[in-house]
Amino acid sequence: MTIEPARDVRRGTVGETAWFVAGGLLIVAGLIAAVAVMRQWSLCGASAQSQTCVTLKQTMNLLPIQADTLALRVPWAAPLAALALTLATTAWIAFLLLCPLARGIKIFGAGLALTLVAMSIGGWLGVWSVESWVARGGFWITLGTISEFVAIGFLVYATMSRQAVDLVTTQRLVVLLFGVTAFGTMHQSAEFILLGLSNQAATGVPRYLGVGTALTLGLTGAGVIWMTLRARKNPRSSAVSIAG
Repeated sequence: MTIEPARDVRRGTVGETAWFVAGGLLIVAGLIAAVAVMRQWSLCGASAQSQTCVTLKQTMNLLPIQADTLALRVPWAAPLAALALTLATTAWIAFLLLCPLARGIKIFGAGLALTLVAMSIGGWLGVWSVESWVARGGFWITLGTISEFVAIGFLVYATMSRQAVDLVTTQRLVVLLFGVTAFGTMHQSAEFILLGLSNQAATGVPRYLGVGTALTLGLTGAGVIWMTLRARKNPRSSAVSIAG
């Protein structure tokens, strides 16, 4: 029978808390994003061919999911979308603060947090000032792309650095990072393409654009929690290195 040092037990408990908090926040963000998306697209409830719906499809942006004209915004849809983006950012920050990662890895993770915070600020700017949001549309799209590349860089660093994380942590990091960057440009573009495959002749953005973002947030949050619970049942697997 092997007795683990008290310090290792505490580190394991804190590590689990970090994953559970991050996963829970992503699930909440997914639910809020789903409400925001369905409220915004309720304008197309009567007829997808109505002038209002057609105009909405031509004035929807990718980050976050909201109309570019104030007249077409359904009450609370844009604030809820920005809140979902903020919660996804909070999930990453909470994870960094709670998880006992190496110092260098945390510093790299803080760089990702900065880009996510900037995106969250942009989301709320889009709520408060539509004109400012539209005028800086290219900047927000670029920032969304940068955040995803920084996330990829973080994952590479965390697995290849001198104090690399183990295989189980790497697997959970992949899922978590995919969730916290759900509002990134590449995510949104992929959703745009997938939703548009069923109706390639349509103009503007596909109807219900944003549902994929909500699903990504919810599923990744649930996935992180499930993987953490599974690792608790099989603690030996967490000792396996990324190199196998």
